[in-house]
Amino acid sequence: MTVSQLINAVSSALSLENANLLTQGGQKIVLKGTISDAPAVAKIVCVSPGRTGEITLQRAHREVELLSTVESDRVVKVLTDAVEIGDPVVAVCWAEEYLDGEDLKSSFNSTLEEPDVWLLLQDVAEALAACHELEVVHRDLSPGNVRRTSDGRFVLMDPGLARHLEKTALTGEYQPGTLGWRSPEHVLGGNPVPASDVFSLGILAFFALSGQYPIDPNVNSQAYNRSLTEEQAPRISTILPGVSPELDEIIDRCLNRQPARRFLDGSELLAELKRKGSSQ
Repeated sequence: MTVSQLINAVSSALSLENANLLTQGGQKIVLKGTISDAPAVAKIVCVSPGRTGEITLQRAHREVELLSTVESDRVVKVLTDAVEIGDPVVAVCWAEEYLDGEDLKSSFNSTLEEPDVWLLLQDVAEALAACHELEVVHRDLSPGNVRRTSDGRFVLMDPGLARHLEKTALTGEYQPGTLGWRSPEHVLGGNPVPASDVFSLGILAFFALSGQYPIDPNVNSQAYNRSLTEEQAPRISTILPGVSPELDEIIDRCLNRQPARRFLDGSELLAELKRKGSSQ
């Protein structure tokens, strides 16, 4: 099936009108169009034959199922079920609300000011709280999975590596997350939990302020994993002495090497952010 034929098939399956190619790379194609006159994007994941394709299908269905259960303005909304294209299946697709703005990794071309980092923490903590309430761990909280919209707010996307703590059928195989944004529990043999998402959010906040990783990923994998599990990340105030003590304390707790000493989930972090923020 050609790309043009695939786009036509997806548009028909999802009732997507005025479809235009937005991005294409690797196994994923993203279209922009409208559904019932509302802006929407269609995400298409190409499926290869064999076991790898089966895992791709399972992951796509899992992502859509998880998105459909989360109720939060800080999490992207899914508009359709996952639909398989072709027989045999050559792709799986679904539609989500269209979010303007840009991925956080584009915002990281320069550092953010402290008020923006407070908002980043609060918005993503709110998104995580909605996921964690359903016993869902995102497991891949990285700049490419957070959207900064035109109003300056932040929205969580793409829980394709998410794990449901109670529904083993949704867990899939072990997934490593994204290099540089992993928690100690992402190291092989570990078990990512809600506090692992909190750690990754701490990395995002640390990097947003300083342009530096708290744990340097630019080494061999063995050294990186050892640093994650054995070393405590530095306080952001050692790099930026002017950062407020309240923000310094929150980021440091998010980045505690031991998960039991972090905020245990998004709800606990969100409550502390609101308490600290109101006291400034």
